[in-house]
Amino acid sequence: MTRFVAHIALAIFLFAGGGSVLAQNGRSLADFPFWQKMEGYWESENTYFDANMDYQVRSYSSLVHVELNGHNYHETEHRFYPAGLSTSRYGKGLMQPGEGIELVVTTTGKLIDDAGTLGNIYIDHAGSSGGPNVAYHMLGENDAVRTNTIPETGVDNYRMYFNFTTPGRRFRSNFGLLGNDKENLGGLRAFILYRDHRIDGANFENRRAAIREQHKVKVISRAHTDGTRQSMVTRLD
Repeated sequence: MTRFVAHIALAIFLFAGGGSVLAQNGRSLADFPFWQKMEGYWESENTYFDANMDYQVRSYSSLVHVELNGHNYHETEHRFYPAGLSTSRYGKGLMQPGEGIELVVTTTGKLIDDAGTLGNIYIDHAGSSGGPNVAYHMLGENDAVRTNTIPETGVDNYRMYFNFTTPGRRFRSNFGLLGNDKENLGGLRAFILYRDHRIDGANFENRRAAIREQHKVKVISRAHTDGTRQSMVTRLD
C-alpha cells in the first residue's frame, strides 16, 4: 500500500510539471562543456559599429567574471569606455571632457532544461539589453546564442553569438536588430564584436586599474540598488 501511494504521489508530481527531466537527473550547468568553458575570468577588446558598419566606438574594453553554482549563473561585466558617444550616453552630466566611464552590469540566470538552456535571465543595468524574453540557447560544445525576442513580432531585438576557438579564447558577436520595425523587420541596427581571452582571477583588479587608466575612466555607473534597472553614477575622484 505504501509503495502504491508513493507511485500515485510521483504521478501527481510529474503531471503538475514538477518532475522535469532536469529535476529528475539533477544536472547542473557544470555538466555542459559550453558552460564549463564560460566559467572564470575574461578580458576583451570590443568594437561597436552602427548599421552601416561605421565605427560608433572603435575600441573599448571589458572584464568579465562568470560563476556557476548548480543551476544558477552569475556574471559581472565591467565595460570601460573612452570619452565619446558612450560616455555622453551614460555619464549623466558628471563627466569632464576627455574622461571615460566604467559600467558594471550583472546578469543572472538559471538552467531551465536538459538541453543546457539558460533562462530566468535578469540583467540589472539599464545600459544593457534585458527584459523577460532573454535566453541562452546552446548550439554545441563550443557555441551558443543569447536571444532577446520581441513577443509581438517573434523577432529578436538582440542576438549575441558565443564562439569558443579554444578553452581560453572566445568571440562574441552581438547583433542589434530591428525587432519591432514593420518596414525593416529583422534588419541590422548595430553590431558589436568582442574578442575575449581568459585571464587569471588573481590579476583581475590589476587589469581593472590598468584599463581604467588606459581609457581615462573617472566615472563609474552601477545599477541602482532599488532594483529598477536605473543607473547610479558616481565619480571615482
